[in-house]
Amino acid sequence: KEGEKALDDFIIDRQSEELFLDFKRSADDGKGKKLHDTDRANLSKAISGFGNSEGGLIVWGVDCRNDVAEGDVARCKVPIENPKRFVSRLEGAVSGCTIPAHSHVRHHAVEAGSPPIGFVVTYIPKSYLAPHQTVGRYQYYMRAGSDFVPVPHAVLSGLFGRHPQPFIFHNWINSLPEIQSDRSVHVSIGFAMWNQGPGI
Repeated sequence: KEGEKALDDFIIDRQSEELFLDFKRSADDGKGKKLHDTDRANLSKAISGFGNSEGGLIVWGVDCRNDVAEGDVARCKVPIENPKRFVSRLEGAVSGCTIPAHSHVRHHAVEAGSPPIGFVVTYIPKSYLAPHQTVGRYQYYMRAGSDFVPVPHAVLSGLFGRHPQPFIFHNWINSLPEIQSDRSVHVSIGFAMWNQGPGI
């Protein structure tokens, strides 16, 4: 909602990477003719790590380096050239980043000037198709603190052994009020539920 101001606040507050937040600087600042291999590898690891855990956000275009004095905190903005184009490249890469693909990953461009420069936020929700394996290194990751770490064998066994879970949504349904001849008002209200998860 706050766009670039929210990123400025991260830097002023020296926001650290955490369980649900990761900062990434694009390897070529979005200037290449395609998504840089390093950016693709970082996206793949994040989809696996966040998807296998509780979900999280990547903020592209913020430099976050580990400093002895301050730790691993947001230091400065490094804008991406043409953030909407960068979003398009990320969206094109998602399906080939993990096995299985995570279909609920979303990207949002934050424009911050002309010619178009800005930042991109990638939302990776918890996946109900986990575990997700990265393509290329064929590794499973999970989020632990501020890092993506390889999933230990015992945890991975638990992920594979987990029963498919339902993912339930609900909604209210109502009809338009009808005024009857006896001056009463009739209205019907219903409750709908549907499942987007693989479990019943």
